[in-house]
Amino acid sequence: MARFTSLLAALATLATSVTSKKVFIENDGLAALQLLIPLYAGYDVVGLSMSFGSASSVDALGVAYDILSEYNLTSCIPLYLGAEQPLLQTNDTFQLHNTLFGAPVWEGAYASTYEDSYSWEDLEYDDATPGAIAMIEAVKKYKDTDPVTIYAAGMMTTVAQALSIYPQLAEEAAGLYVMGGYIDNQYAQATGSSIEVDINTDINLIQDPEAAQITLTAPWKKLVIGGNVTNYLVPSQPLYDRLIHKAGGLDKIDGSEYFAAIQDIVYSGNYSQNNEQQTLPFWDEVVSSFMVYPDIITDSIDVQCAVDTSFYSPFYGNLRIWGEEFAPTSGVRTGNATLINSIKDDDFYDLMVDVLFTNWTDYCATGSFASLEGY
Repeated sequence: MARFTSLLAALATLATSVTSKKVFIENDGLAALQLLIPLYAGYDVVGLSMSFGSASSVDALGVAYDILSEYNLTSCIPLYLGAEQPLLQTNDTFQLHNTLFGAPVWEGAYASTYEDSYSWEDLEYDDATPGAIAMIEAVKKYKDTDPVTIYAAGMMTTVAQALSIYPQLAEEAAGLYVMGGYIDNQYAQATGSSIEVDINTDINLIQDPEAAQITLTAPWKKLVIGGNVTNYLVPSQPLYDRLIHKAGGLDKIDGSEYFAAIQDIVYSGNYSQNNEQQTLPFWDEVVSSFMVYPDIITDSIDVQCAVDTSFYSPFYGNLRIWGEEFAPTSGVRTGNATLINSIKDDDFYDLMVDVLFTNWTDYCATGSFASLEGY
Protein backbone atom coordinates (compact mmCIF):
# COMPACT_ATOMS: atom_id res chain seq x y z
CA MET A 1 0.00 0.00 0.00
CA ALA A 2 2.78 2.43 0.92
CA ARG A 3 4.42 2.00 -2.46
CA PHE A 4 1.11 2.70 -4.25
CA THR A 5 0.46 5.74 -2.03
CA SER A 6 3.89 7.15 -2.87
CA LEU A 7 3.26 6.55 -6.56
CA LEU A 8 -0.08 8.38 -6.38
CA ALA A 9 1.51 11.32 -4.59
CA ALA A 10 4.26 11.51 -7.21
CA LEU A 11 1.74 11.34 -10.03
CA ALA A 12 -0.37 14.08 -8.45
CA THR A 13 2.66 16.33 -8.00
CA LEU A 14 3.76 15.75 -11.59
CA ALA A 15 0.25 16.38 -12.93
CA THR A 16 -0.12 19.71 -11.12
CA SER A 17 3.31 20.89 -12.30
CA VAL A 18 2.23 20.84 -15.94
CA THR A 19 -0.94 21.81 -17.75
CA SER A 20 -3.77 19.99 -15.98
CA LYS A 21 -5.90 17.60 -17.93
CA LYS A 22 -9.54 18.67 -18.20
CA VAL A 23 -12.69 16.73 -17.43
CA PHE A 24 -16.37 17.67 -17.58
CA ILE A 25 -18.62 15.46 -15.42
CA GLU A 26 -22.27 14.84 -16.27
CA ASN A 27 -24.42 12.76 -13.94
CA ASP A 28 -27.85 12.32 -12.38
CA GLY A 29 -26.27 12.74 -8.96
CA LEU A 30 -22.70 12.85 -7.72
CA ALA A 31 -20.52 10.69 -5.53
CA ALA A 32 -17.84 12.66 -3.71
CA LEU A 33 -15.06 10.35 -4.90
CA GLN A 34 -16.22 10.64 -8.51
CA LEU A 35 -15.21 14.30 -8.29
CA LEU A 36 -12.27 14.06 -5.88
CA ILE A 37 -10.35 11.26 -7.62
CA PRO A 38 -9.77 13.33 -10.80
CA LEU A 39 -8.72 16.32 -8.66
CA TYR A 40 -6.31 14.10 -6.75
CA ALA A 41 -4.77 12.97 -10.04
CA GLY A 42 -4.17 16.57 -11.09
CA TYR A 43 -7.17 16.98 -13.37
CA ASP A 44 -9.02 20.26 -13.70
CA VAL A 45 -12.78 19.67 -13.39
CA VAL A 46 -14.08 22.34 -15.76
CA GLY A 47 -17.75 21.71 -15.01
CA LEU A 48 -20.37 19.56 -13.33
CA SER A 49 -23.74 19.09 -15.00
CA MET A 50 -26.48 17.34 -13.04
CA SER A 51 -29.55 15.88 -14.77
CA PHE A 52 -32.77 13.96 -14.29
CA GLY A 53 -32.47 10.19 -14.06
CA SER A 54 -31.89 8.13 -10.95
CA ALA A 55 -32.81 11.31 -9.10
CA SER A 56 -34.96 14.27 -10.01
CA SER A 57 -33.17 17.27 -11.47
CA VAL A 58 -33.38 19.27 -8.25
CA ASP A 59 -32.11 16.35 -6.14
CA ALA A 60 -29.24 15.60 -8.52
CA LEU A 61 -28.23 19.24 -8.38
CA GLY A 62 -28.70 19.35 -4.61
CA VAL A 63 -26.43 16.40 -3.93
CA ALA A 64 -23.69 17.92 -6.12
CA TYR A 65 -24.06 21.31 -4.44
CA ASP A 66 -23.72 19.72 -0.99
CA ILE A 67 -20.54 17.90 -2.00
CA LEU A 68 -18.98 21.06 -3.44
CA SER A 69 -19.90 22.92 -0.26
CA GLU A 70 -18.59 20.21 2.08
CA TYR A 71 -15.19 20.31 0.40
CA ASN A 72 -15.08 24.09 -0.11
CA LEU A 73 -15.03 23.70 -3.90
CA THR A 74 -17.96 25.90 -4.95
CA SER A 75 -15.75 28.82 -6.00
CA CYS A 76 -13.66 26.93 -8.57
CA ILE A 77 -15.87 24.14 -9.94
CA PRO A 78 -18.92 25.44 -11.85
CA LEU A 79 -22.23 23.64 -11.39
CA TYR A 80 -24.89 23.49 -14.12
CA LEU A 81 -28.33 22.01 -14.65
CA GLY A 82 -28.38 19.37 -17.37
CA ALA A 83 -31.30 17.66 -19.09
CA GLU A 84 -34.54 17.68 -17.10
CA GLN A 85 -36.15 14.92 -19.17
CA PRO A 86 -35.15 12.23 -21.70
CA LEU A 87 -35.26 12.92 -25.44
CA LEU A 88 -38.35 10.75 -26.10
CA GLN A 89 -39.01 8.63 -23.04
CA THR A 90 -41.73 9.74 -20.64
CA ASN A 91 -42.91 8.29 -17.37
CA ASP A 92 -45.90 6.83 -19.25
CA THR A 93 -43.79 5.08 -21.89
CA PHE A 94 -41.32 3.92 -19.22
CA GLN A 95 -44.13 2.34 -17.21
CA LEU A 96 -45.75 0.89 -20.35
CA HIS A 97 -42.53 -0.87 -21.32
CA ASN A 98 -42.22 -2.17 -17.77
CA THR A 99 -45.72 -3.60 -18.03
CA LEU A 100 -44.95 -5.30 -21.34
CA PHE A 101 -41.48 -6.65 -20.62
CA GLY A 102 -40.84 -6.43 -16.88
CA ALA A 103 -39.87 -3.64 -14.51
CA PRO A 104 -36.41 -2.97 -13.08
CA VAL A 105 -35.97 -2.96 -9.31
CA TRP A 106 -34.83 0.67 -9.40
CA GLU A 107 -36.92 3.13 -11.41
CA GLY A 108 -35.14 6.28 -10.28
CA ALA A 109 -37.12 9.50 -10.42
CA TYR A 110 -39.82 7.71 -12.42
CA ALA A 111 -40.80 5.63 -9.38
CA SER A 112 -44.32 6.33 -8.14
CA THR A 113 -43.02 6.76 -4.60
CA TYR A 114 -40.27 9.22 -5.52
CA GLU A 115 -40.31 12.53 -3.66
CA ASP A 116 -37.89 15.45 -4.00
CA SER A 117 -35.51 16.00 -1.11
CA TYR A 118 -34.25 19.45 -2.17
CA SER A 119 -35.84 22.77 -3.11
CA TRP A 120 -34.60 24.96 -5.97
CA GLU A 121 -34.38 28.05 -3.76
CA ASP A 122 -31.81 26.33 -1.52
CA LEU A 123 -29.31 25.71 -4.34
CA GLU A 124 -26.63 27.83 -5.98
CA TYR A 125 -25.61 27.02 -9.55
CA ASP A 126 -25.12 28.69 -12.92
CA ASP A 127 -28.76 28.97 -13.93
CA ALA A 128 -27.92 31.07 -17.01
CA THR A 129 -26.10 28.28 -18.86
CA PRO A 130 -27.66 24.87 -19.61
CA GLY A 131 -25.41 21.88 -18.98
CA ALA A 132 -25.20 20.96 -22.68
CA ILE A 133 -24.06 24.48 -23.59
CA ALA A 134 -21.51 24.52 -20.76
CA MET A 135 -20.13 21.21 -22.03
CA ILE A 136 -19.82 22.57 -25.57
CA GLU A 137 -18.14 25.77 -24.39
CA ALA A 138 -15.62 23.84 -22.29
CA VAL A 139 -14.73 21.53 -25.19
CA LYS A 140 -14.39 24.43 -27.63
CA LYS A 141 -12.27 26.47 -25.20
CA TYR A 142 -9.61 23.81 -24.70
CA LYS A 143 -9.77 21.83 -27.94
CA ASP A 144 -6.45 23.16 -29.26
CA THR A 145 -4.52 23.19 -25.99
CA ASP A 146 -5.81 20.60 -23.56
CA PRO A 147 -8.86 18.70 -24.90
CA VAL A 148 -11.60 17.96 -22.39
CA THR A 149 -12.59 14.43 -21.42
CA ILE A 150 -16.32 14.02 -20.84
CA TYR A 151 -17.41 11.63 -18.12
CA ALA A 152 -21.12 10.69 -18.36
CA ALA A 153 -22.30 8.66 -15.39
CA GLY A 154 -26.08 9.04 -15.69
CA MET A 155 -28.40 9.15 -18.66
CA MET A 156 -26.73 10.24 -21.88
CA THR A 157 -29.34 12.94 -22.53
CA THR A 158 -27.22 16.03 -21.87
CA VAL A 159 -24.36 14.68 -24.00
CA ALA A 160 -26.82 13.88 -26.81
CA GLN A 161 -28.22 17.41 -26.56
CA ALA A 162 -24.70 18.81 -26.86
CA LEU A 163 -23.98 16.61 -29.89
CA SER A 164 -27.17 17.76 -31.62
CA ILE A 165 -26.24 21.41 -31.09
CA TYR A 166 -22.54 20.99 -31.84
CA PRO A 167 -21.73 17.75 -33.73
CA GLN A 168 -18.00 18.54 -33.63
CA LEU A 169 -18.08 17.84 -29.88
CA ALA A 170 -17.07 14.20 -30.31
CA GLU A 171 -14.07 15.02 -32.49
CA GLU A 172 -12.88 17.98 -30.41
CA ALA A 173 -13.16 16.32 -26.99
CA ALA A 174 -10.39 14.07 -25.72
CA GLY A 175 -12.92 11.28 -25.34
CA LEU A 176 -15.96 10.00 -23.48
CA TYR A 177 -16.05 7.75 -20.42
CA VAL A 178 -19.35 6.09 -19.54
CA MET A 179 -20.62 4.45 -16.35
CA GLY A 180 -22.98 1.72 -17.53
CA GLY A 181 -23.05 -0.61 -20.49
CA TYR A 182 -23.49 -3.96 -18.78
CA ILE A 183 -23.33 -7.11 -20.90
CA ASP A 184 -24.16 -10.81 -20.43
CA ASN A 185 -26.28 -10.12 -17.36
CA GLN A 186 -29.53 -11.97 -18.10
CA TYR A 187 -28.72 -14.90 -15.84
CA ALA A 188 -28.00 -12.62 -12.89
CA GLN A 189 -31.23 -10.73 -13.56
CA ALA A 190 -33.23 -13.97 -13.62
CA THR A 191 -31.71 -15.74 -10.62
CA GLY A 192 -30.35 -13.05 -8.30
CA SER A 193 -31.73 -11.30 -5.25
CA SER A 194 -33.30 -7.87 -5.64
CA ILE A 195 -29.93 -6.16 -5.15
CA GLU A 196 -28.29 -8.46 -7.74
CA VAL A 197 -31.06 -7.74 -10.23
CA ASP A 198 -30.73 -4.02 -9.52
CA ILE A 199 -26.99 -3.76 -10.07
CA ASN A 200 -27.25 -5.76 -13.29
CA THR A 201 -29.91 -3.45 -14.74
CA ASP A 202 -28.57 -0.72 -17.03
CA ILE A 203 -30.80 2.10 -15.80
CA ASN A 204 -28.51 4.80 -17.24
CA LEU A 205 -29.25 3.55 -20.75
CA ILE A 206 -32.79 2.27 -20.17
CA GLN A 207 -34.16 5.65 -19.06
CA ASP A 208 -33.12 7.30 -22.35
CA PRO A 209 -32.16 4.72 -24.98
CA GLU A 210 -32.27 7.18 -27.88
CA ALA A 211 -29.82 9.54 -26.21
CA ALA A 212 -27.56 6.60 -25.36
CA GLN A 213 -27.53 5.44 -28.99
CA ILE A 214 -26.74 8.93 -30.27
CA THR A 215 -23.97 9.34 -27.73
CA LEU A 216 -22.29 5.93 -27.96
CA THR A 217 -22.18 5.94 -31.76
CA ALA A 218 -20.72 9.44 -32.16
CA PRO A 219 -17.17 9.60 -33.61
CA TRP A 220 -15.27 10.01 -30.32
CA LYS A 221 -11.48 9.84 -30.38
CA LYS A 222 -11.85 7.52 -27.40
CA LEU A 223 -14.97 5.90 -25.95
CA VAL A 224 -14.48 3.89 -22.76
CA ILE A 225 -17.37 1.98 -21.19
CA GLY A 226 -17.19 0.90 -17.56
CA GLY A 227 -19.49 -2.07 -18.09
CA ASN A 228 -19.56 -5.02 -15.71
CA VAL A 229 -16.35 -4.12 -13.88
CA THR A 230 -18.18 -1.31 -12.10
CA ASN A 231 -20.38 -3.91 -10.37
CA TYR A 232 -17.48 -5.87 -8.88
CA LEU A 233 -15.96 -3.26 -6.58
CA VAL A 234 -18.21 -3.11 -3.52
CA PRO A 235 -18.15 -2.08 0.14
CA SER A 236 -16.86 -4.77 2.48
CA GLN A 237 -16.19 -5.37 6.14
CA PRO A 238 -12.39 -5.06 5.67
CA LEU A 239 -12.91 -1.67 3.98
CA TYR A 240 -15.19 -0.46 6.79
CA ASP A 241 -12.66 -1.59 9.39
CA ARG A 242 -9.81 0.05 7.52
CA LEU A 243 -11.59 3.40 7.30
CA ILE A 244 -12.69 3.32 10.93
CA HIS A 245 -9.19 2.39 12.11
CA LYS A 246 -7.55 5.13 10.04
CA ALA A 247 -10.03 7.71 11.33
CA GLY A 248 -9.35 6.70 14.92
CA GLY A 249 -12.74 5.18 15.63
CA LEU A 250 -16.39 5.56 14.77
CA ASP A 251 -16.73 8.50 17.14
CA LYS A 252 -14.16 10.46 15.12
CA ILE A 253 -16.11 9.79 11.93
CA ASP A 254 -19.38 10.78 13.60
CA GLY A 255 -17.87 13.94 15.02
CA SER A 256 -16.52 15.40 11.77
CA GLU A 257 -18.56 16.98 9.00
CA TYR A 258 -15.48 16.56 6.83
CA PHE A 259 -15.93 12.78 6.96
CA ALA A 260 -19.34 12.86 5.28
CA ALA A 261 -18.14 10.69 2.37
CA ILE A 262 -16.67 8.15 4.80
CA GLN A 263 -19.92 8.16 6.75
CA ASP A 264 -21.80 7.39 3.54
CA ILE A 265 -19.61 4.34 2.96
CA VAL A 266 -19.42 3.03 6.51
CA TYR A 267 -23.10 3.48 7.29
CA SER A 268 -24.17 1.70 4.11
CA GLY A 269 -22.74 -1.47 5.57
CA ASN A 270 -22.62 -3.45 8.77
CA TYR A 271 -22.60 -0.40 11.00
CA SER A 272 -26.12 0.69 10.03
CA GLN A 273 -29.69 -0.51 9.98
CA ASN A 274 -29.90 0.00 6.21
CA ASN A 275 -31.20 -2.81 4.06
CA GLU A 276 -29.16 -4.50 1.34
CA GLN A 277 -30.65 -2.24 -1.35
CA GLN A 278 -28.49 0.59 -0.06
CA THR A 279 -25.20 -1.35 -0.11
CA LEU A 280 -24.27 -0.62 -3.69
CA PRO A 281 -21.08 -0.95 -5.77
CA PHE A 282 -18.68 1.94 -6.28
CA TRP A 283 -20.01 2.52 -9.79
CA ASP A 284 -19.00 6.09 -10.58
CA GLU A 285 -15.85 5.98 -8.47
CA VAL A 286 -14.45 3.00 -10.39
CA VAL A 287 -14.72 4.79 -13.73
CA SER A 288 -13.15 7.92 -12.25
CA SER A 289 -10.22 5.85 -11.03
CA PHE A 290 -9.32 4.15 -14.31
CA MET A 291 -10.07 7.33 -16.28
CA VAL A 292 -7.27 9.18 -14.48
CA TYR A 293 -5.07 6.19 -13.59
CA PRO A 294 -5.32 3.89 -16.65
CA ASP A 295 -2.44 1.76 -15.40
CA ILE A 296 -4.82 0.07 -12.96
CA ILE A 297 -6.71 -1.49 -15.89
CA THR A 298 -5.77 -5.17 -16.22
CA ASP A 299 -8.09 -6.30 -19.01
CA SER A 300 -10.15 -4.59 -21.72
CA ILE A 301 -11.58 -5.34 -25.14
CA ASP A 302 -12.27 -3.20 -28.20
CA VAL A 303 -15.78 -3.65 -29.59
CA GLN A 304 -18.40 -2.17 -31.86
CA CYS A 305 -21.42 -1.08 -29.86
CA ALA A 306 -25.00 0.11 -30.24
CA VAL A 307 -28.05 0.54 -28.02
CA ASP A 308 -31.37 -1.18 -28.78
CA THR A 309 -33.87 1.60 -29.54
CA SER A 310 -36.79 -0.60 -30.59
CA PHE A 311 -39.54 0.14 -28.06
CA TYR A 312 -41.28 -3.20 -28.64
CA SER A 313 -38.19 -5.13 -27.70
CA PRO A 314 -37.47 -6.66 -24.29
CA PHE A 315 -33.93 -5.32 -24.72
CA TYR A 316 -34.96 -1.68 -25.29
CA GLY A 317 -32.18 0.43 -23.80
CA ASN A 318 -29.66 -2.41 -23.53
CA LEU A 319 -26.12 -2.28 -24.90
CA ARG A 320 -25.21 -4.62 -27.78
CA ILE A 321 -21.60 -5.34 -28.72
CA TRP A 322 -19.87 -7.07 -31.64
CA GLY A 323 -16.35 -7.93 -32.65
CA GLU A 324 -15.26 -5.65 -35.48
CA GLU A 325 -15.54 -8.31 -38.20
CA PHE A 326 -19.07 -9.29 -37.12
CA ALA A 327 -20.57 -5.83 -36.55
CA PRO A 328 -23.48 -4.65 -38.71
CA THR A 329 -22.38 -2.75 -41.80
CA SER A 330 -25.76 -1.16 -42.50
CA GLY A 331 -29.09 -0.62 -40.80
CA VAL A 332 -27.73 -0.25 -37.27
CA ARG A 333 -25.30 2.54 -36.52
CA THR A 334 -22.44 1.39 -34.29
CA GLY A 335 -19.64 3.09 -32.41
CA ASN A 336 -16.08 2.12 -31.55
CA ALA A 337 -15.62 1.49 -27.83
CA THR A 338 -13.27 -0.01 -25.29
CA LEU A 339 -14.99 -2.11 -22.65
CA ILE A 340 -13.13 -2.44 -19.33
CA ASN A 341 -13.24 -5.98 -17.93
CA SER A 342 -11.08 -5.77 -14.82
CA ILE A 343 -8.85 -3.46 -12.81
CA LYS A 344 -6.39 -3.82 -9.92
CA ASP A 345 -8.87 -4.04 -7.06
CA ASP A 346 -6.40 -3.38 -4.25
CA ASP A 347 -5.05 -0.30 -6.00
CA PHE A 348 -8.58 1.04 -6.35
CA TYR A 349 -9.28 0.63 -2.63
CA ASP A 350 -5.90 2.17 -1.73
CA LEU A 351 -6.75 5.15 -3.92
CA MET A 352 -10.17 5.49 -2.28
CA VAL A 353 -8.69 5.61 1.20
CA ASP A 354 -5.99 8.12 0.23
CA VAL A 355 -8.50 10.47 -1.38
CA LEU A 356 -11.00 10.22 1.48
CA PHE A 357 -8.30 11.28 3.94
CA THR A 358 -7.23 14.30 1.90
CA ASN A 359 -7.81 17.93 2.88
CA TRP A 360 -9.44 19.92 0.06
CA THR A 361 -10.31 23.11 1.94
CA ASP A 362 -7.62 25.25 0.27
CA TYR A 363 -7.88 23.71 -3.20
CA CYS A 364 -9.80 26.54 -4.85
CA ALA A 365 -7.48 29.17 -3.39
CA THR A 366 -4.16 27.42 -3.99
CA GLY A 367 -4.80 24.61 -6.47
CA SER A 368 -3.22 22.18 -4.02
CA PHE A 369 -4.31 19.66 -1.40
CA ALA A 370 -2.72 17.77 1.46
CA SER A 371 -3.27 14.75 3.66
CA LEU A 372 -5.60 15.41 6.57
CA GLU A 373 -3.50 16.21 9.61
CA GLY A 374 -3.07 13.21 11.85
CA TYR A 375 -4.04 10.56 9.29
